[in-house]
Amino acid sequence: MRCEYVNGVAGQCKREAEQGQSLCPLHVSPGTDAQKWGKRMYAIQNHARRVRHSTFSDHEELRTIKEEIAIARTLLEERLNTIKTDADLIAACGPLNTLLLTIERLTTSCLKLDQTVGNLLGKPTLLRIASDTVDIILHELEDIPHKEVIVDKISQKMLEVINNIEEDK
Repeated sequence: MRCEYVNGVAGQCKREAEQGQSLCPLHVSPGTDAQKWGKRMYAIQNHARRVRHSTFSDHEELRTIKEEIAIARTLLEERLNTIKTDADLIAACGPLNTLLLTIERLTTSCLKLDQTVGNLLGKPTLLRIASDTVDIILHELEDIPHKEVIVDKISQKMLEVINNIEEDK
């Protein structure tokens, strides 16, 4: 199916629409694909850039800094892709260094934020996994007498391990 985007000067777009969409990748925007773009800060119009940005980005509960890291990595990749000769490489050293330092600072900041809010280890997820594991053990020990005592001991040891991880931070 042909893209339905119409430009007042050039007329209707000649590209193929994305599957299940009425627009091509170039003309899909945050307003036309709310589910895909609901958590995105940037409405990147260039399809290739949008795909790379999506690849670099984390899709869960995005924070601004993660979006910035994705953009910086995309810019670094694009700059690296422009290098064809040794002369290009030498000319790109300054901008590449700046981008690498920016990515390093953003990544360090993101790591510090994760440590500050306790998400580095994903404690809620870890506790949920421990709880599910205990449920599995309880189910598997169904026919064993005094299984509750065994499962309680396992639960206590799992909680001790999780608490020791918290103290090591």
